[in-house]
Amino acid sequence: MEVEVARSRGIKIFAKMGGKVSFFNSPYLAHFNHEAVDIYPPSSLAISPVEGKIKYIREFNAPKSKQFSTSPKEYLVAIETQATSEYLVRILHVKPWVRQGDEVEVGEPLGELIRSGYFDFWTDPHLHVEIRPSHDLLRARGGIQLTYAKSEWKFCGAVSTSNFLGKIVSSKPEYVISNGPNASFGQFSGVPVLVGNKIGIMDGGVPHYGFGGVFSPDKIEIGDQVSLGEVKIGKVTEKFDDGWARFEAIPFSTSLENFRMKGISSYVGLGDSFRWKLIPNAIGCLKLPDEARVVFSE
Repeated sequence: MEVEVARSRGIKIFAKMGGKVSFFNSPYLAHFNHEAVDIYPPSSLAISPVEGKIKYIREFNAPKSKQFSTSPKEYLVAIETQATSEYLVRILHVKPWVRQGDEVEVGEPLGELIRSGYFDFWTDPHLHVEIRPSHDLLRARGGIQLTYAKSEWKFCGAVSTSNFLGKIVSSKPEYVISNGPNASFGQFSGVPVLVGNKIGIMDGGVPHYGFGGVFSPDKIEIGDQVSLGEVKIGKVTEKFDDGWARFEAIPFSTSLENFRMKGISSYVGLGDSFRWKLIPNAIGCLKLPDEARVVFSE
């Protein structure tokens, strides 16, 4: 089942339940400005986040990574929806099976996800989605600010303190996936944080990207402190009209058992798919027990 996750200019963007999305977990400008959403489907198949017609496809050379194998090519796919012809939905990181002129439905396959040289070593394949003016598809800048499709708030579990014991779901050289405390609103869930004295949910890669996003159903103010339990991780610097705000990350320490980690890579889970993702400082095997203690400190 697909659910709406964002909208702008009358265009609705959908993602499949069981996957995850992110607005702020990226170093790129569109995410800093709340102008893009990354959609991580529950399979390697790239499915369309909108209904419409394929208006434009471009293939271009992609940068190479020295840390992992990447696709030599990158792809841009633009879709025109029935909502407007002035704006198109721009999609990156998908090798398309569709052709220009094809009609697609929400949830219909567009192609296969690729591992791009624009990724960091811990980044999983995903669709990068923006809404752009139809005459301005190629620049890095120029996206339209998105509105998050939030639903009824429901808090589950306790806000994480400075540490917790998590069950290891998956351990790879690139990252570790663990169960941990979570908060949810409607069908969306994620890492619980305190924003001032309010309960919120975090979306972002911190502290390594230098910023992240927080959502709260209660009003967020500029200058609100963002905390993982008792540990300060940032301060709100900009707020958006949909309940999300951006915060500037401050340095803090993340450890998994005896291993010092780079940080947390957090997303918005769709349904019960939410897990904690912890990033090592470099690719390498971590020898961990079935349960491992996660510790945060300033």
